[in-house]
Formats: sequence, structure tokens, C-alpha cells
Amino acid sequence: MKVYIASRNAGKIRELKAIFAKSPLRLSTYRKYADVLEVAGSYAGNALLKAQTLATALRDARISAAVLADDSGLEIDALGGRPGVYSARFGGPELEWPQRRLALLEELRGIPPYRRTARFVCALAFVEPNGEAIIATGRVDGYILETQRGTDGFGYDALFLYPPLGRSFASLSEKEKNAVSHRRVAADALLAMLADRV
Repeated sequence: MKVYIASRNAGKIRELKAIFAKSPLRLSTYRKYADVLEVAGSYAGNALLKAQTLATALRDARISAAVLADDSGLEIDALGGRPGVYSARFGGPELEWPQRRLALLEELRGIPPYRRTARFVCALAFVEPNGEAIIATGRVDGYILETQRGTDGFGYDALFLYPPLGRSFASLSEKEKNAVSHRRVAADALLAMLADRV
């Protein structure tokens, strides 16, 4: 099944393509897609907003295909669950990711490791050509490190310690991360829901 990804985030697109590579879904990008304002207030709502925006554009272009969109974020218990759905805008939308990570570390300064519990959360919205929408979610628990570790990944990966492997997401290979990430958990849930449709 041909599926267009409603995203312009290169790291996210790369991960989604790798995660779904052995599934019946054939992921592609639509060059005319433009990111939308994420104003829904929840991961599922934002993912659905993105997916429906692209689905409408495809229908207007007379293209019959499904759409997949992701919205994800980092929730830190010591910050009351922040940054959450505002993860990509933490510290202000003008910040680049290196500055955003440093701003987060600064806010957590002095908080001991055992109180730095956190989770990555992902919602995937899948909109079929007929407009029917399906939402799947996934999460992975871990801790926020006191310093950045690793050079792979993107976003907050260098700050997120994944306890089962004892390394940050940015210290894992792409294959290792894609086997255990919040996107993988959400993707597996989505594929289970689509099992009798694709």
C-alpha cells in the first residue's frame, strides 16, 4: 500500500521508513507537503491534524493514497510532564536543537539522576484513502542524562538514557534504536490494527 508521510523532518522520515521497511506499507514523501501548526494540544490530535492536512492535499491533487503522520515528545516527571507536546518548541521556536538541549539541561540542573525519570511518547495517525483515521500510540521509559551522550539520532536523543541497554538513544545504532523506540512501539500497534486491511 502506498503511504505518504506528513512530515518534513528528515530524521523522523528516515526512522519511519526504516521501521516500516518490512511491512506492507510503502512509505514515501510528498514534496508539496508543508508543515502545519501543531495546535491540537495532544500528540494524537497533532498527528491527526498533520495527516488530514496532507490527505486533503492528495485528494485535491486526485492522488489516491494513505497518509501517515507522527507527533511525539519527551515527558519529564521532574518538570511535571514538560515539555510534552511542546518538545519541538521548548525554550522558544527560534532555538536550534543544540541550544534546546542545553536549555533543558539547564532547567534540570541540580536534580539528581534518580529523579530524572522521563519517557518518549509517540502517536501515529494513519488516514486511509477513504478518509478513515486510525491512531496508535507508543512510549518508552528512561532517564534524562546530566550531559549529552552520543552523536547519532536527533532531537533529544543525546539526553535520553534507555535503561535496558544502558546507553542514550544517540549512542545506539539506527538499527538498535529503531528496534526499541517509541516510534517502533507505536508502529507495531498500528500494524496490528491494520492487519486485516493491508
